[in-house]
Amino acid sequence: MHIPGHADDPSHDSELPALIEGCRRNERAFQEKLYRRYAGVMMDIVRRYTSDRETAFHILNNGFLKAFRHIDQYAFQGSFEGWLRKIMTNAVAEHFRSNKAKSPVVITAELPEHIARYEGHQPLEYKDLLALLQRLPPATRMVINLFLIEGYSHKEIAAMTGISVGTSKWHVAEGKKLLQQLLPNGTF
Repeated sequence: MHIPGHADDPSHDSELPALIEGCRRNERAFQEKLYRRYAGVMMDIVRRYTSDRETAFHILNNGFLKAFRHIDQYAFQGSFEGWLRKIMTNAVAEHFRSNKAKSPVVITAELPEHIARYEGHQPLEYKDLLALLQRLPPATRMVINLFLIEGYSHKEIAAMTGISVGTSKWHVAEGKKLLQQLLPNGTF
């Protein structure tokens, strides 16, 4: 679906190289335009990990600061939005690493439809699935989101969050086990 003004709007494609070049020159007007263009999409990503609006804005802004500092590394190969998404996910992981003892991460992810089905082939209501995820321990929620939703490998999750590959695998296995116990038919 074509949404005028949305980051995926094809009419913006011709504008993107000029915005990136302006950001490379550290011009605030270009940075603001790029921020406005992608802030909504990136906020959706950040909100998968935290329900606290203030924390989400903090992570979002840190992610954009990193993107602006490293925008010269974007080589116009592949999706810019994908490049920015990776920076945002890393900003979330960095926030988690630096605050894991102080404030646990709460996942409020919008899960792809195929994940919201269990063996009985009955779709779970979105709100029910979120309620199930909220019952997982915070670190397990974080790893489950990175692995199942974002598609990161255990090695990538370990590097991002400062845990071992084995710990990442354990969180996924434990999360699936706990979700199985919580589901009506007991299967995930």
